[in-house]
Amino acid sequence: MAKKETGCDFNAELKKLKNTSPQRIYVLFGEEDYLRDHFLGRLKAKCLPEGEDGFNFKRFDGPGLDAGELSKAVDMLPFLSECTFIELRNVDLNKLGEPDRFIEVLRAVPDYCTVCFVQDAHFEPDGRLKLIKFLKGNSAFLEFIVQGQSALYGWIDRRFSALGKTITRDAKDRLVLISGDLMNRLIPEIGKIAAYTAGDTVTAADVEASASHIPEAEVFDMINLLSEKKFDAALHILSELLNNKDNEPIGILTLISYQLRRIYGVKLALQSGKKQRDIKTLLNIRWDFAADRLILSAGRFTLPQLKRALTECAETEYRMKSSSAEDKELLKEYFIHLILGDAA
Repeated sequence: MAKKETGCDFNAELKKLKNTSPQRIYVLFGEEDYLRDHFLGRLKAKCLPEGEDGFNFKRFDGPGLDAGELSKAVDMLPFLSECTFIELRNVDLNKLGEPDRFIEVLRAVPDYCTVCFVQDAHFEPDGRLKLIKFLKGNSAFLEFIVQGQSALYGWIDRRFSALGKTITRDAKDRLVLISGDLMNRLIPEIGKIAAYTAGDTVTAADVEASASHIPEAEVFDMINLLSEKKFDAALHILSELLNNKDNEPIGILTLISYQLRRIYGVKLALQSGKKQRDIKTLLNIRWDFAADRLILSAGRFTLPQLKRALTECAETEYRMKSSSAEDKELLKEYFIHLILGDAA
């Protein structure tokens, strides 16, 4: 079963910040860095009405951090203000030395001081560590995850409305599929699409023509085409992926494996009588359109086909890592096997 994602309630946290005093310690992390930075801005505005240029703001940048320097900053008294604010950027809490010393410093943070750890989008806290355990129990430990479909689509609507456009539901589905679901990634795409669209309404065709396609989306479409036996179109996508110098063959293979594993999981769920809602929950599929397409693809493959495809995928990855053969040629060979039925 896929791990169920959890995260803070963004709107609830904003409301709490507005109506109560800031907490002494915050840890802000998660892949949705747009929301993380938005919350950080609100927190700073509450703690530092005079702005960051005043005497009451101190910033440390990672990866290292000295406990003594942090202690001095924590002990700094506010000047012509009610509080001080300490921002710690990209200090890897999982690798920080002297955890006992840092716990001692953080435990002594006075009520007039707010210490805020801002982690990068890839940070995942190691809950086994003493410092992480302390922070979970003694701070606002806020994870900002990708928003659910309703919240994200509402945000997309508002962004297009601000640019004088409306967007259809199909266009939103296509935008999220081909450009991803992270807000900072979507903002420039929304600007491009709005500029491209001649009329007042953005359609799926407008999105397809003007938005950037991430590799995950290309592979999603490629495997779907493969399931439909549209082999020429699937090969065309593979060729475009390989011709893009930013894509490594082993990275493409990893995305293919991920997509096939999802289809395999959907196939098993369908055979056990699960419906779309159950499948979304079991496999942590965020989007209705993605679940629908995965269900369609799963219906076109048999379980033995998927098992063989995944087995050969793993074998191809091993060959890429252990042999002197050209990775591009190995990937092409694997994909031809999928088409001919040797693996699928």
